Amino acid sequence: MEVAMNKYEWLEKRTPRSVDNLRLWDGNPRLVPEENHIHIADFVSDLISDPSEKTNFFNLIDSISTDGFIPADPVVVWQEPSNEKYYVAEGNRRVLALKLLRHPDKAPKSIRSYIRKKAFSVNRDDIEKIRVCVAPSYEDCEWYINQRHAGSSLQKSWSRLQQQRWIAGLYDKYKGDLEKVIAITKFSKGELDHTLRILQIRDLALQPAIFDNLDESEKENVKSHRIPMTILERWFFNSKLREAWGIQIESEKVVIASDKASFFNAYLHWLKYVIRRDDPDVEVKINTRTIDSNFDGILSALPAVVGKNSGNQEEISSSQNYDNATNNRESANEDGNSSSNQNIESLETENSEQKPSQSKNPDRLNLVIPECNLSTGNYKLNALFGELKRVPMERYKNCLAASLRVFLDLSVAEYIVSENIGTAMAQRYKRDLQEIMLRHRLEYIKQNRLTAKSQAHKVVEKLLNPANDFSLDTLNSYVHGSSVVHVDRRFLNRFWDFLFPLLSKLVDLKES
Repeated sequence: MEVAMNKYEWLEKRTPRSVDNLRLWDGNPRLVPEENHIHIADFVSDLISDPSEKTNFFNLIDSISTDGFIPADPVVVWQEPSNEKYYVAEGNRRVLALKLLRHPDKAPKSIRSYIRKKAFSVNRDDIEKIRVCVAPSYEDCEWYINQRHAGSSLQKSWSRLQQQRWIAGLYDKYKGDLEKVIAITKFSKGELDHTLRILQIRDLALQPAIFDNLDESEKENVKSHRIPMTILERWFFNSKLREAWGIQIESEKVVIASDKASFFNAYLHWLKYVIRRDDPDVEVKINTRTIDSNFDGILSALPAVVGKNSGNQEEISSSQNYDNATNNRESANEDGNSSSNQNIESLETENSEQKPSQSKNPDRLNLVIPECNLSTGNYKLNALFGELKRVPMERYKNCLAASLRVFLDLSVAEYIVSENIGTAMAQRYKRDLQEIMLRHRLEYIKQNRLTAKSQAHKVVEKLLNPANDFSLDTLNSYVHGSSVVHVDRRFLNRFWDFLFPLLSKLVDLKES
């Protein structure tokens, strides 16, 4: 008993540490592992991308700004030997909230004004340091991380996806040692079965028939296990896919009841599309959304799997663990190899009424393509953006033309608020902010906030030149003029594409 007490003695001690010097943990299961997490804004943007997480995080910000930081639940950190920095194992949301309240300018543009408002209620000196529990090592933190599910009101339980990320990380770290994973998580083997089946399918990507046909960048994704679990689960546990590819589920085992070579060939092409899903020129878009909306189209674009239920079964069980898969990729497997240069048919859209809109395609039927996303707390911008995605161009060209001018105006106003430059702008033009015309607002932003020769800078220069077709004068004519020139579909689509680099600088606008 005395030994056990000493083992966890570190948890009873609270040591003051600077909030600014605490490093956030990029392996936090609340985060999407495929995203880069370098700056504070990266962590925040990822966290609040889920509406439920965003609501709970804002509640945490409200609580700290109103009642101060309450150190009821331990913030657990460990010191990384390689750089002697302290990393947060437990309490990342609370530390992130404190960092934002101390430095609102580091918040993403979409919530910067909200964070600034909350920061006014906080004495930043009061949250300069917090008392933390310093674990001897990261391994000593692991058992405690599992206690998140029994947290207080300021803690939020993991979702099923976040649990899977945590289990996957442990599975990789301990080379597929299930007993070790069970000992750490305290989950029963039955509770782990579903996730372990997904991991077994994921590890097939290390087989020579697949791995040897990937390029170096793709191999790096596979070796580092950056294959997105959500997409993998959505695809391989679809009943229609299991039937088409001959996949059978037996307890914790996954059985491939089809021709092994054709299965690996189909998996190889599917994997390439998934890894390159964000490339603008990828032929087949595969993500959780397209799997649900256009499963048949994706399946038809992939090589066929043959020999289903032929008796040639490939069983994948937990005994085929991480070590076996890693070792196998070093050896050749002629039976499993297949050409990665096979021609792939283009993905057809499931919606027969409208062809899929593509970025920079002037003939698209909607001004804004479905893959374009806006993250902002501004209700007007959100509502207008959603309508720009849905309103058919051919029927409502004049409405869309006027809305294009309004969207730019609202984006500029939001940027002024998020960057806190309204007072400086009012002083520059010696009038109240609401009286400053859009032309002058754009000129001020170009001169003071945009890097010379950047795309956004060039867009503003052209906008302010009346000789250009894509000018502010043209936008103003949509609202105030009487002419009906420049309202055809191709022109308006090209105008949006022209504005995009500036709009994405003003607000958190991206194409996925």
